[in-house]
Amino acid sequence: MRETSVKMVGRLATALLLSGLLLAVVANAQERSASREPSNSCVRCHAELDSVLAQPAKASIEDVHARHGYTCADCHGGDPEAQEPELAMSPAKGFVGVPDPMDVPKLCGKCHADVALMRVDKPGLRTDQLKLYWTSRHGTLLRKGDKSVAVCSSCHTAHGVLPPSDPRSSVHPTRVAATCGVCHSNAQLMARYGLPADQESEWRTSVHAAAMFEKNDLSAPTCNDCHGNHGALPPQVNSVSRVCGQCHVANDKYFRLSPHREAFAELGLGQCEVCHESHAVIPTLDTMLGVENDAVCGSCHEKGGAGYRAVLRIRRAIDSLRTGIANVALLLARVEKAGIPVDEADFSLREARNALVQSRTEIHKFSVEPVLNVVGSGLRKLAGPQRFGQDALQEIRKRRVGLLAFLAVGLVVVVGLVLTIRSNEG
Repeated sequence: MRETSVKMVGRLATALLLSGLLLAVVANAQERSASREPSNSCVRCHAELDSVLAQPAKASIEDVHARHGYTCADCHGGDPEAQEPELAMSPAKGFVGVPDPMDVPKLCGKCHADVALMRVDKPGLRTDQLKLYWTSRHGTLLRKGDKSVAVCSSCHTAHGVLPPSDPRSSVHPTRVAATCGVCHSNAQLMARYGLPADQESEWRTSVHAAAMFEKNDLSAPTCNDCHGNHGALPPQVNSVSRVCGQCHVANDKYFRLSPHREAFAELGLGQCEVCHESHAVIPTLDTMLGVENDAVCGSCHEKGGAGYRAVLRIRRAIDSLRTGIANVALLLARVEKAGIPVDEADFSLREARNALVQSRTEIHKFSVEPVLNVVGSGLRKLAGPQRFGQDALQEIRKRRVGLLAFLAVGLVVVVGLVLTIRSNEG
């Protein structure tokens, strides 16, 4: 027994000795590895300064450039290995400090426009951002000496650059409007360019913003989806529909073939935005179609004219399909509540709903017949479910009458039995 204990103690001592040796080897390896990594006095010094000067050092920790091994000196120059501030920030070492706005695009483009470099560090990332920037309104004004316009760091930030997929990024879809709004919601700044400053606030009331923030639909358009990213330009009157048509393909196609395209062009009007607005894109409602005060058609079509009469026919047709769908849906709900399956009828009802959606798209042809054809198809799809629902309700009534009759007969029988029993007992 004693011999066994001695062996166990010996093994434990050996294990402890080996563990100590292993920890020493690891620590030594880490020390050698750290000694090979270049020190960055920029981060060390700035982290010890006041909050304003410390911010770049803190932000750079998660910066995408730092993750790829780039340091402060890659943008600011200087010698990050020097321990003395005068040496680290020596002009002789190429230190430039805060880059002038005029130099920022070229500075970022030094890497981002280098195809060979980007292929190694970030394959798949476009390398034409700089070229596109110089075609943008921002770039053309910067070349003229206007330093108030946006440059790369204005949108992507200077030090805490995060990928657009990161919700914290200044260019994440949910943050783009706020980023653009830093300048475009500044009334004093926008006044210098003769631009309004309500684009961001209007967009936030739009159906697009509602889709993004209420439905978490990150594909919903924000500023850069319509104006472009690096080659940001204001859509021209004749190009707005091309922008909208990136998503609303059928509507764009129908409008281009409609008589309104030529009419709008002759009047010097835009296209989609004439009815739907630009930034404050309102939800499309059937009330927009008509001649009432809240309709858009009446703003051009006078009462009694051919266009006025066409609008009324289209609106009445769509109203009839929408009302029919609502009535049949209520009918089927009553039938299903009574315990009768409605799967087949519900399928036809969904087809009618699809026809209603299509009819609202057909409106962009600005012709009565295409809308009436689709509405007619939808009404025919409703005929089956409606008959099914009515027949089902009639069957339910028959069953209820039969049940009541059965219960009545049963009650008579029971009463008769009770009276017979009492009579026999007496």
